[in-house]
Amino acid sequence: MKRYSPTEVWALGKTVITAHSGCEETAPNSIEHINAAIASGAEIIEVDVRDVDGVLRLSHDVPEAPESCVTLRECFALVAPAENLHMNIDVKTEGLLEPVMALAKEFDLCQRIIFTGACNEDRALAISLGGDMWRSMWPGQEIADGIAANKKDGNPFLNVAYCMITEENNKALCEAGYGFSAWTVDKEYFLRLFLKMGVSNITTRRPVLAMKLRKEIQGF
Repeated sequence: MKRYSPTEVWALGKTVITAHSGCEETAPNSIEHINAAIASGAEIIEVDVRDVDGVLRLSHDVPEAPESCVTLRECFALVAPAENLHMNIDVKTEGLLEPVMALAKEFDLCQRIIFTGACNEDRALAISLGGDMWRSMWPGQEIADGIAANKKDGNPFLNVAYCMITEENNKALCEAGYGFSAWTVDKEYFLRLFLKMGVSNITTRRPVLAMKLRKEIQGF
């Protein structure tokens, strides 16, 4: 199965699919998750990264047993051979961009890294290191504020909780030259809705279903 890069998918006017940590009923941030995401055909795989005692590890929260967590090095080793597969590195603490990209450079992955999370003011740094960053927003924050911030730093996307997206503000965002990245979209109703709306990226724990529905709805 040929995997297109996110840029190629967007150039066709289609929605990119990101396999969220724990996709296809695997344990979050596990080797099984990484393999399931690769097998799903999704264009991006999402993992949570934090520094644990000087080691970059995959974990959403501070781990009780760090040695049980997959290292980012192990993750990169699996992702690197998967042609065109990009990574959404959701950083859980500040100051991780440089060490993450130093490791990514060893695997020739820098141009396939997209940061989200605790890095909203670091897009210039992400780009200087060869990657990119999408501005993250949470319920209660105003989309208009996100658009204003994106105008300042040239960020093309707003990475938001799916409940924040409406047809009206998706249209407004597109007209402003930006796009939504929706997380975490697991219900078929919302997968169908956002695919019909043409949302730029859908992050989901059900990438296999999302890819099937994209073929049905968007013909790709």
